[in-house]
Amino acid sequence: MKRIAIVSLVAAAVSAALHAQYSVAAELVAQAAGTPSAPRAQPAAPTTPRPQPAAGATYAQYLVDSMLALHPELVDVYVHATPPDSALSVLIAAKGGARVGQPSGADDIDVFKTGNPRVEINRRGDQNVEVVVPLFDIYQQSIGAVEVVFPYPPGTDEDALIKKGGQYRDEMSRRILELASLFEPIQVDSRVPVDTYAQYLVDDELGRNPGIEVIVLHARTPRTGTDYPVVASNIGRIGKAGDPDDLAVITSGQAKYAIDARGKRYEAKLPLADASGATVGAVAVIFPYTPLSSANALQATAQQIANELRGRITSAAQLEGPYPATRPTEPVSAIQEYNKQELGNKQELPMTKEVVSGQALAQTSQDGYSEAVKTQAGVAPTNSAGSANDTFSIRGIKLNNFSNYRIDGGVPIAGVITNPTDDKERLETLKGANALMFGVASPAGIINFVTKRAGPRDVTSFGIAGNSFGQYGGSVDLGRRFGAEREFGVRINAAGTHLENGVHDTGGDGYFYSAGLDWRVSQRLSFQGDIEYYSRYVPEQAGISLLPAVNGPDCPAPGPKCVVPITAVPNPRNNLIDGWNLFSAHTANYQGRADLVLTDDWKMLAQMGQSVSHRNRNSVRIGNYDLTTGANGSVTVQPLTNDFQNTFYRTELLGHFRTWILSHDITFGYSHTERKSSAFNINTVTLPQRQNIYDPIELLAPVFTKPYTANLPQDSKDYSYYVYDTMTVTPKLNILAGLRRVRDVEEVGTQTSTTWVSSPGYGILYDILPTTTLFASYLEGLEAGGTAPQNAANAYEILAPAISKQKEIGIRDSYFKGLSVSASWFDITRANAVTDPVTNIFGYNGNISYKGVEATASYTFLRDWTLNAAALWLDAVQNAPLQPLINGKVPESTPKWNGNVGLTYRAPWLPGLTLKGGVRMISNRPVNPQDQGYIPGYALFDIGASYGTRIGPNRLSLTLTVDNLANTRYWNSVTTGTYGIGMDTSVKLSAKLDF
Repeated sequence: MKRIAIVSLVAAAVSAALHAQYSVAAELVAQAAGTPSAPRAQPAAPTTPRPQPAAGATYAQYLVDSMLALHPELVDVYVHATPPDSALSVLIAAKGGARVGQPSGADDIDVFKTGNPRVEINRRGDQNVEVVVPLFDIYQQSIGAVEVVFPYPPGTDEDALIKKGGQYRDEMSRRILELASLFEPIQVDSRVPVDTYAQYLVDDELGRNPGIEVIVLHARTPRTGTDYPVVASNIGRIGKAGDPDDLAVITSGQAKYAIDARGKRYEAKLPLADASGATVGAVAVIFPYTPLSSANALQATAQQIANELRGRITSAAQLEGPYPATRPTEPVSAIQEYNKQELGNKQELPMTKEVVSGQALAQTSQDGYSEAVKTQAGVAPTNSAGSANDTFSIRGIKLNNFSNYRIDGGVPIAGVITNPTDDKERLETLKGANALMFGVASPAGIINFVTKRAGPRDVTSFGIAGNSFGQYGGSVDLGRRFGAEREFGVRINAAGTHLENGVHDTGGDGYFYSAGLDWRVSQRLSFQGDIEYYSRYVPEQAGISLLPAVNGPDCPAPGPKCVVPITAVPNPRNNLIDGWNLFSAHTANYQGRADLVLTDDWKMLAQMGQSVSHRNRNSVRIGNYDLTTGANGSVTVQPLTNDFQNTFYRTELLGHFRTWILSHDITFGYSHTERKSSAFNINTVTLPQRQNIYDPIELLAPVFTKPYTANLPQDSKDYSYYVYDTMTVTPKLNILAGLRRVRDVEEVGTQTSTTWVSSPGYGILYDILPTTTLFASYLEGLEAGGTAPQNAANAYEILAPAISKQKEIGIRDSYFKGLSVSASWFDITRANAVTDPVTNIFGYNGNISYKGVEATASYTFLRDWTLNAAALWLDAVQNAPLQPLINGKVPESTPKWNGNVGLTYRAPWLPGLTLKGGVRMISNRPVNPQDQGYIPGYALFDIGASYGTRIGPNRLSLTLTVDNLANTRYWNSVTTGTYGIGMDTSVKLSAKLDF
């Protein structure tokens, strides 16, 4: 492994000195793999000659033909819209045009009505992906739907495909004045050619100036005679005669500026000159305008455009020349922006990844991320349903609340509350190699929250949601861009919720506020930042403890013959305490990032952030109750206050170069993470009252007579130096090699310990077919230490990090028509952080081996039906030779298998309506590390419906879900000697209106 890393480093140094550039072939390979490259000021990639429009061709058909010519990777483009003299949406433009005029399908109308994109992978068995997204005009009005078809890069997730389809859509939308213009001819005057050098100048200036809505060039050329018609524009109408204002600018040589009647647009008209200074026409530039816009800044931008055009025009005749065989300037790649929020130089890594889209997150916003991930493969709950801070395990390994949740691939969240999703664009569950590549983290996986940004269209959304237990709340989402080039972006989210999780008399409140900011200083330098704050104030339910083990001759002392009797599940809605047990917590996250493009092939990023949390709670446990009647349970109350602070820094140098036959995408990086924690106001009291878990009484608030105590403060720091190189050997074969060197410093009170650890990693991807990829990986890394439970002798102590090792082999396939499959075998070895059954001290005792198979599948059939399935089979064993009571046993609360199956039906008879149903299942799980008992497995049935429609220009989305339809009583989990209770049937409603 070290040899591989050294070879990569030497190759990087040599090639960096040579500054090797992309070849055309390498660029096309990168595009096919979804690999981003840095933005180029003057792209030189050749384009296909642009076809001349047929006589009478509509503007819509011209747009399609132009897109296909500019983007040879596109297989087809279909545009759906409603003609002005019709009430029905039809296909108005496509490659070949054979189907033009046919009615739009229900699914295409569904996209227009709901605004929700649709992705279909290999639906026709042609190894392509079809992405359907709403189509807009330059004023951000929805006017139809567009379907783009392109080859499917194996393993690319649907959200990334939507981003790519959205970028093609945005390129078209910037060229549509209004719906009616799609049906007009491209040429008003056939004497004026369409695809000319003048049109190239317009297209290039659009790419250079993303804040512009319209650019129109009027000019007198050899073909136009004495007139000054439109010779190029981004809204068609080629050959249209100039109006009096245009002619006045040309004859006077003076610019004219005006705000439109609605105060929404700022129009600048300036003389158009050639390189000699002679006036050849006029250029009109239109900007969006708001009360915050600066007229002087807009005028300066318009003048800059006029100056740039002058330097690129030798004479009026040149404007009629052919469209150059080079691409005009394009915006930053959508895939590059998509990957930017993840691991540095993000490639198609050998890993397992699942993504929850923003649409799905919006439907579960009041419940945080927990509802969004519950149907992902290998995910299982590890506490009571509806807890203030839901926690999960992935592949049998419980996520660390303070290292496994990240914002934009950066700062780890100091998690004391279920993380809200109101400001999140998507949620990624990154498993396998990618988890350990984040540094100190659990090998289970990383939950990465990608925040929303202001986009090319303004966002104004209001939402409400509630459930059948009495929960209700509202949210607002605002996104805007400002500046002459719309270079400043602001995304504001806020939400307030009256919380009800189903337990009687435990109502509380939750609040959320966030701001996402970004600033494009230039095409090479950009900044972004995030601020979010969220809090919960809610009474907390008591936990029900396991009863002591019985039946063995050595009981109640720990022994192999002891058995823990399994308690019957009580009514989950019964309040086992009263309202005095208040859970109070809040978290504030801050993060900033800068990206600098050094050359076409090298860039840098710097990122820093902090997450600060405070929590005050009473840990209440009821134990020693009567197994049959539930009576006479002793109630222990342990108050605790925690402060947590995570600080994160990262800087990376990312490069692309070639060495011989290899193409490299390399990352040199340094990161630093510091995790501070303190536990204080600690006490313990047993209430004088006894509780019946099946027929509870109201308990009086505790009275503490002993002094409060505090644990020693803990400070964990890691300093990481790393290099990862993704090498493209052939278009089908990629190899990953890397090395991370970590210095870990642990401070507990006045005691300090330092450890150096080297973590190698490597992997391989091979496309055996265009639709089938095999991958394998091996990686070592540091895992953050666990926190001792409240019933351990060293309660709340945080262990030092330990080394984890992981192997994985997998396949991603979409060969069969309509079917996408991902499956992997994994082997994880990690330190066994466990409470010793004899000493009751939480610490490391041997290791745990996790071997399993994980798979997901999605199958679309009969066009409107989709079957989704996910499953995990797991063989987990503790290897603890020094403690025979747990050696060879299954780890606590680890299932042998879990999975889910869901069926979705998109109703063709009512576009916008989607129905769904499914079942979630899990096997029985051991109640403790000694496997002295098992909670039963369960199957939960869920159903739901969503409907999207339009109210005038606004979109309305409605969602209804019913969880646990059969009202099954079940234990949700069992950890650290405490049961987690599942919840009864719940009905959830949400509505969102987009303006």
